Amino acid sequence: MNYLQSWNIRIISFAILLLLMGVFPIANVVAHQGCQDTHKDKICPEHGVPESECALCNPVMKNSSYEELLKKHCEHNISIIDCDGCRYEVGAVKVDTSIIGEIITVENVELFDIDVIHKATGEVGPNRDRFVIVSPRVSGVVKELFVDWGDHVKKGQKLAVLDSVELGEVRANYKKAMAMLRMAKKNYSRERTLYKQKISSTKHFLEAENTYEQAQIELKALKEKLILMGQVEDDIQGIAEDQVSSLFILTAPFDGTVIEKNVAIGELKDAFTPVVTISDLTNLWVWFDIYEKDISMVQPGNKVMISVASCPDEQFEGIVTYIGVTVDEKTRTVKVRAEVDNRHEKLKPGMFAKVLLLYQSEKADSAPIVPAKAVQADGQEYFVFVPLHEGLFLRRDVTLGTRINGHVKVVSGLSKNDSVVVKGAFLLKSGIMKEKFGEGCVH
Repeated sequence: MNYLQSWNIRIISFAILLLLMGVFPIANVVAHQGCQDTHKDKICPEHGVPESECALCNPVMKNSSYEELLKKHCEHNISIIDCDGCRYEVGAVKVDTSIIGEIITVENVELFDIDVIHKATGEVGPNRDRFVIVSPRVSGVVKELFVDWGDHVKKGQKLAVLDSVELGEVRANYKKAMAMLRMAKKNYSRERTLYKQKISSTKHFLEAENTYEQAQIELKALKEKLILMGQVEDDIQGIAEDQVSSLFILTAPFDGTVIEKNVAIGELKDAFTPVVTISDLTNLWVWFDIYEKDISMVQPGNKVMISVASCPDEQFEGIVTYIGVTVDEKTRTVKVRAEVDNRHEKLKPGMFAKVLLLYQSEKADSAPIVPAKAVQADGQEYFVFVPLHEGLFLRRDVTLGTRINGHVKVVSGLSKNDSVVVKGAFLLKSGIMKEKFGEGCVH
C-alpha cells in the first residue's frame, strides 16, 4: 500500500513538472479533465471534444440561432462566435462589411410550389409605354443632327434642327397679324372716343370695331396653326421679338436610348415621317405564348425567370403584366407579356428568351426556393449561408428537392422569413475551410 501511494505521488509530481515545463498546455488539460467528468464516454475521437459540443459532428449545432451561439464559449473563454480561431467550428465566417452588396449578395427566401410551372420560348421587346417615334409635324430640310444610334438622351435634349419654308411663312404671317391687330386696336380706340363725343358717325365706329375683331380672330387662328405645327408657347412668344426664322428643333420627349435613326443632313423630311426612334431600355417586355389549356395557371403578378443565350449563367426576374384576351386560331395559344427590369442593360430588344413561369401556390406544402448557386456542398451534405450581423454569416444545413432551371426547392432548413446568400456563398465556404485546415484552434 505504501509502495502504491509513493508511486502515485511520483506520477503526480512528474505531471506537475511537465505542466510547469510547458510540455502539456494547462488549458487543454483542464478542458480535457472537464470533458472526462461530464462526458466520460461521449468524447469525439476525431476532434477531441465532447460530441455534444462538437459542431463538426453535431448537425444540430450548425443550425443554432445567433442567441444560442452567443451563450457558447470556446476554450479561449470567449463567445465562440466572436473567436477568430474557433468560430468555424459552428459554421460561422466573418467578412469585411465593405464587400456586402457587391461581392456578397443577400436575398429574402420566398415560398413557391415550383412543381407547377410552364416553360416557353419568348422574345424580348421594347416597353411600348416608353417608346416613341420622333417626327416633324411639318416638312423641312435637316440642317443639324445631334444624336446617333445607341446614344442616351435626356428629356428636352436637342435631336435635330430642320428648316421649313412652310413654317417660316406661317411665322411671318403671325408676325404680320400681330402688327395688324395693334393698328386695328389703336383705330378702334380712337373711333370709340370720337363716337362717345358725337364727333364720329356710328358707321365709322362699327367698321373700326369689326376690323379689330377680325384681326383678333386672324391672330388666334395663326397661333393655333403654329401649335399644330409643333410650336410651343415660348416659341410663339418669341416671334414678336426676333426676326422670322424658318428653323425648328426636334427634342426628346423623355429619357431613353436612340434605337433607330432614319435621317441624314440635307435630307428633306415630310411631315410625320420618322426621324429617330427612342425607347426606355431600362424596362423591357418579354412576350411568350401559352396554350389555352394552361391559361388557368397564369395570373397577372406571376413571377417569371428569363434567360438568354448571351448570359447563360444568369436569370432575370420578371412579372406577368398582361394576358391576351384572344386565342390564336392556328396555334391555339394566348400571348402573355412579362415586364422585366433592365437597368443592367444585359437584355436587348429582339433577343430570343427562355421563359420559366413560376406559379406561386397557396398550398400549405409550398417550400422555399433559392438559386442553385446559393447552395454549397460538403461531402453528402448541402448547406446555405444565412446572415447574422455585421459581416457574420452562419452555415445552415438544408435538404434539397426539385431542381429546375437554376433554382432548387429547399425541403427543410429554411423558412419564408429567412435570408440567404445568393452570390458569394463559395467565398464564405472557402473562408471556413481555410480556418478549419489552417488557422483554426487545435483541441
